[in-house]
Amino acid sequence: MAINLQAIISHIVDTLNKITFPLGSNEISLSYLFQIIIYLIIIAILSSYFNRLLRRKILKTIVSEYGIRYVFASLISYGIGAFCFIIILQTTGFNVSALTFLGGGIGIGIGLGLQGVTKNLVSGLSVLLERKIKIGHFIQFNDIEGYITEISTRSAIVKLENGSSVIVPNRNLIDNQLVNYHYKTEFARLDLCVRVPYECDPVFVTETLLICAYSDPHVRQIPPCQVIFKGFGESCLAFDLWVWINSDDMGKRFEIKSSLYFAIEYSFRQRNIKIPLAQRELFIKNSELVNSWAAKTNSNNRLLVEENTHLQAVNEFKGLSIKTLLLQVNYFKTLDDLQIRKIIEIGNTKRLKKSEILFREDDPGDAFYIILSGSVEIFTEKLGKTLAILQSGQFFGELALMLGIPRTATVKAIEETLLFSIHKQQFEKLLRNYPNLSELIIQELEKNQEELQQRKAELQQKGLLEPDDEHTNIIDWVRQRLHNILTL
Repeated sequence: MAINLQAIISHIVDTLNKITFPLGSNEISLSYLFQIIIYLIIIAILSSYFNRLLRRKILKTIVSEYGIRYVFASLISYGIGAFCFIIILQTTGFNVSALTFLGGGIGIGIGLGLQGVTKNLVSGLSVLLERKIKIGHFIQFNDIEGYITEISTRSAIVKLENGSSVIVPNRNLIDNQLVNYHYKTEFARLDLCVRVPYECDPVFVTETLLICAYSDPHVRQIPPCQVIFKGFGESCLAFDLWVWINSDDMGKRFEIKSSLYFAIEYSFRQRNIKIPLAQRELFIKNSELVNSWAAKTNSNNRLLVEENTHLQAVNEFKGLSIKTLLLQVNYFKTLDDLQIRKIIEIGNTKRLKKSEILFREDDPGDAFYIILSGSVEIFTEKLGKTLAILQSGQFFGELALMLGIPRTATVKAIEETLLFSIHKQQFEKLLRNYPNLSELIIQELEKNQEELQQRKAELQQKGLLEPDDEHTNIIDWVRQRLHNILTL
């Protein structure tokens, strides 16, 4: 039985060897063709394994970007596989030059029928090598918005906000205008439209919007938020609130805007800032009809007036206005509304938990604070002595900020506390934009020469005073300090 099976196999092999067909200058038998196919399968399996090995282990220590590893691993593995296949053809006696005819045919086929595939391949290589679009970037083009989760040589996968994914051919990423919220930046801006009645104070609206903005944990402190006065509407004042968020949070931008709008609406109600409604005036020519209508509704109007007066009393503003508090600071009391608004805009809010330390003695004097709610304790750790307890509406840290000197005490929150702060960088920018403000500050500081002398002596004792400043007049010393801030 075994002899018969062997004879059958030999007969089949002889038959396959006898069946030949020409390929260029070569005569190819079916048995040889089957051998080549087996070799090709083995090479493809080994190339695929080598590709995964390169991507996951060998190239991972050299190239961190997955897309770049994918390109190099594919080129290396399939290039080696093609080279090995050619070597096998040559060692088995096949004339490789005959493949030039086949290569020409494949080239024509690519040129005619595979243009799209080729363009996607070239576009994919361009995307991966230029690295202007990477995995994890939030992009927007046409009607597609989402995070890129995968980039291959032919296509990219974009995960949409609803959880589904879109497979985008690479040529679409190259040919279309595309917004990349991660390219050379870490943050993006959200714009919120707000309308208020004409009787509202724009400065009061500005501070309310900024407090709402900084209260959201997703909103960045830097770049600072801005309130843009867009103009005068038909029945309202138009503002835009600009806030900055991390680019990684762009997928949650609608939730963030919703949270901000909720906070704005709540704060407007608390501060008696009404949302304006569209108004239309109606003129009736028939005076008798008007008089009759007025007589019938006169009593109702009185009731409405009484009710509105009651509502205004109930909804009277509860809380502290930053504008009012700033005008209580001697250095800012001579400023007009436009200048006060600039100070409010460059500041931000900071929330302290109970017993949280804001800064310690000898820390850099980099900020000025106003207490909006809560209370803080000012004490010296070296002496173990409480210097003051400050409540809502009081301020501290202005001298350290304005003179650029270290803190002379430690500040700790007694309870949960909300602060309005102006930091050094924003203060320097304010002085550059309003040079006359520095002279106003100097004039006010002249009234507190005793405290200034004490601060100067503390700096001298700690060795932080320049030798030339030791015998300088106290006002000239203050002027030079502010001048140094302006010329930084």
